[in-house]
Amino acid sequence: MTRVSATEFKNNIGAFSDAAMNEPVIITSHQRDRLVLMSADEYRRLTGTQNGISPEIELLMEQRLEKHRNTIIELANR
Repeated sequence: MTRVSATEFKNNIGAFSDAAMNEPVIITSHQRDRLVLMSADEYRRLTGTQNGISPEIELLMEQRLEKHRNTIIELANR
């Protein structure tokens, strides 16, 4: 895993962004780990989200869409 200072990261953001596509990059400040840069795919894998939406929110959206779909069908049948 790559570990860099915030200044080093700022000065070479492109290189470290590319590196983060293969493995997390830890960004430090005053010798303390502060941030972790990782690919969006790895973030989604770790959080179990798809397109940044958690499974719980996705289920809630599907339920609400189904309710609206049923309302539209009911109105169309009148």
